[in-house]
Amino acid sequence: MALLGPVAATAAHAPDSDGGHASVNAGDVTVGILAPRGEAHTLAQWQATLDALDDAIPRITLTARAMTLDGIAAAVAQGEVDFVLTNPGQFVLLGTPYALSWLATLRSNPANSARAALGSVLWVRAESPYRRAEQLTGRRIVAVHERAFGGYLLMRPELQAAGVDSDGIAVDFLGYPVDALVYQLRDGQAEAAIMPVCMLEQMVSEGLVRRDDFRALATDEPLGGCVSSTPAYPDWTFAALPHVSEALTGDVARRLLAMDGEDTARWGAPVSAARVATLFDDLALHPLGEPLSTRLMDALQRYWHYSVAALVLLAMALMYHAWLQRKARRHGRALEATQLALRERERELADAQSLNVSGELATTLAHELNQPLAAIRHYAEGSVLRLQREAPDSPLLEPLSRIGHEADRGAGIIDQARQWIRRDAPAPERLPLHGLLDHVRALAQPRLKRLDVALDRSIQPDDLAVLGSRLAMEQVLGNLIGNSLDAFETADRCGWIHIDARRAADPGQVTLTIRDNAGGFSPERLARPFMPLDTTRAQGMGLGLVITRRLLQRQGGDISVGNHARGGAEITVRIPTAETSQ
Repeated sequence: MALLGPVAATAAHAPDSDGGHASVNAGDVTVGILAPRGEAHTLAQWQATLDALDDAIPRITLTARAMTLDGIAAAVAQGEVDFVLTNPGQFVLLGTPYALSWLATLRSNPANSARAALGSVLWVRAESPYRRAEQLTGRRIVAVHERAFGGYLLMRPELQAAGVDSDGIAVDFLGYPVDALVYQLRDGQAEAAIMPVCMLEQMVSEGLVRRDDFRALATDEPLGGCVSSTPAYPDWTFAALPHVSEALTGDVARRLLAMDGEDTARWGAPVSAARVATLFDDLALHPLGEPLSTRLMDALQRYWHYSVAALVLLAMALMYHAWLQRKARRHGRALEATQLALRERERELADAQSLNVSGELATTLAHELNQPLAAIRHYAEGSVLRLQREAPDSPLLEPLSRIGHEADRGAGIIDQARQWIRRDAPAPERLPLHGLLDHVRALAQPRLKRLDVALDRSIQPDDLAVLGSRLAMEQVLGNLIGNSLDAFETADRCGWIHIDARRAADPGQVTLTIRDNAGGFSPERLARPFMPLDTTRAQGMGLGLVITRRLLQRQGGDISVGNHARGGAEITVRIPTAETSQ
């Protein structure tokens, strides 16, 4: 039988083609042994037992490896050993996740009881002042490992029962061998040491330390002739990993139970580990009770390559999803822009159709109205000539003259409409604003008087003049004043209209602002002020502002529509000034 140290390698456990381990039934077999007192002491302690086992099963060659707690856990996880010889606490921790088979329980107790063999002792120096466990709060205590079953784990419930919180004591875990704990306590480097039962007594028998130098701080029932500070738990376990064949497992179990030599260890049938599992449940250490986060981290560590692949795939999926979202947003914006452009084209088409209808209507009216207007003018002129011959003082002369003048004006407007339809620019002329507004006011005076609306004006400087077509400007101002009067008539109220004219900030422009207090435009109307055939009046056609804007644009001007704070409309007209253009 070969005896190896904790870092020795074995060639008997190469993975099979499926990634697991081939079933072991013969050949080299490795036994991982917990080594509380170091490698040499452990291998010497178990050599006779393993030799007997090796001789009893000729088809195998046993290799022993002395290991630490963490070393056995790692070896079992990686399948580097075939059997383990360890305490029942570690068997419970490893047996559930790795499906270990319990073959036999050691009977090291002199009373030959496997159920009561392991315990823990809290040692202090004989001359120390400590009499109770709670007096160690804040003092340095040494132990082997935080999961050493025959040490710190068994002592934790006793310390908690004595009122010592685990956060209130400073425990240093020194690792194997256990002998180092005794030496630090003896030399005053620690105030107490947590050790397995009978470990100090073994060192005393070996002449390493003196028994009188130490005192157990808390005592329970003696265990195997040794001092104990805790209740007793089952003895060590011999267990097989799942890749060992059932035939070899059975042979090993039978040979262990049959051992009765003086140099070999004594073994009994497996003893229930229920008390050990209950202790681990109380300490929240049982593998089945581990938090999900702990189990998840263990799984990630064991299958890290799969985890990395999954993370890479997840990252690629997230990147692809982000790319799709970005592309969808881009297409969505493009589609929205296309829809907006389509609606704008539909609106422009509707405007064009409306203007086309308006143009056809205007052309028809211009053609049909010219004849009656010409007849009216001829009748008026003939009546004036006859009255001038027969009754020069007749009061009808003035009205007949006005009828003729208005007939001429109507014909001029019709001619202007024809030019507008043909898009011919009107011939500009200098138009003093005072005279222009006087004429427009005279035309609107009957409605102003009937609706009780005051019309005033402010022109700065007094001789301010604009450049444009007289008929077009009369029609523009007439339309704007007429719109205000329509609003007063609809609202059935009286009020005022104010016209303000002055040079604009832009050189070469005159600004005319027409304000009233008739209520102003609605938000819907302000959103589309120049929409043809869009009107709020029952008898309106919705062409007044459209025609006004077109007339101004043909003369190099423009118009804007809004409301002012005093509750009425505010229309701003910009037209070239005559002084700048001359």
